Amino acid sequence: MTITPVELHHVDLPGSWRGYRRKPVDQLLEDVARSFEEVWRERAEFADRIEQLDGELARHRDLETLLRTTLVSAEKSAHESRLTS
Repeated sequence: MTITPVELHHVDLPGSWRGYRRKPVDQLLEDVARSFEEVWRERAEFADRIEQLDGELARHRDLETLLRTTLVSAEKSAHESRLTS
C-alpha cells in the first residue's frame, strides 16, 4: 500500500477511552509527513538530474563516435598520402 505525503496529513486515528495521547501522535504524523515530502521532492530532483545527465551522456557518446570516425578517416588519408608519395 502506497501512502502519499498528502494522505499522511489527513490520517485520522481513532481514539478510545484508554487510547493514545492525541497531541504527540499528531505531532509525530506531521513530522513523518514533512520528512516524507522532503524525500519525495529530492527524489523528483534526482529524477530530473538523471534525465539531464542521460541527455548529456548521449551527446558525449555521439561526439565520441564522431571523433572516432574522424580519426579513422584522418589515419586512412595519411596512409594513402604516404603510399602515393
